[in-house]
Amino acid sequence: MSRMKKSMAFFLSFMVTILFITFITILLDPILKNISMPSIKNTILPLLLSLGLLFFAFFQGFLKWKWNNKTLKKNKVFLELQGDSFTNIEKSWTYIFLVLIYFSQLFRDFSLKSITLGKIALFIVFFIIIYFLLRFSEKTMKIVFTKNGVIVTGLDLRIDIPLGQPIHNATGYYPYNSIDSYLPLQNKIELFTEFEQGKIVVETKGKERSQILYILKQNKVKKRKYV
Repeated sequence: MSRMKKSMAFFLSFMVTILFITFITILLDPILKNISMPSIKNTILPLLLSLGLLFFAFFQGFLKWKWNNKTLKKNKVFLELQGDSFTNIEKSWTYIFLVLIYFSQLFRDFSLKSITLGKIALFIVFFIIIYFLLRFSEKTMKIVFTKNGVIVTGLDLRIDIPLGQPIHNATGYYPYNSIDSYLPLQNKIELFTEFEQGKIVVETKGKERSQILYILKQNKVKKRKYV
């Protein structure tokens, strides 16, 4: 997926998430009037932001999934494989945002007074939810070799920041002319996108490996001799 399209997905998801949190806040306004300010600050606000974080991940993932499926329907499929596992660094972004939601005041004031049992309980609950959602997301990822390019699709719930380090197997459509080169390794093949904007890692061997190498050769993708 092009950097422009990634940026579009990110900022559109961000804006819709703000609207989502605002809408929930308006709905809860009659209830919030009867709740003390410390409770709102220590429980309600982190809860809303945590829901916003999950909403953002789902909206961004769903948006990309819809775009990719639309492209997939227009292409002839040659081969479909399971995507590679998410790296710990890629998954850590979601956890970092979660930590900031609950403990940013601790980092700012260096005081344990801002930490309550309610906050800790909510943090643990959402940490577990995110853990299982990312595991589910991994299982939905597919790498599809088509006539015109490679499509990485699935419900990708990783936080993909456009200006940050590119994530591996980022969902999107990669025409063969946008794949700079490939590197065949023992049990996998790495595809490098142009301008080093990330790579696609395909775990494969045997007949499937031969098919992929043939497809890449037919589409004049260069073989890389180094990482």
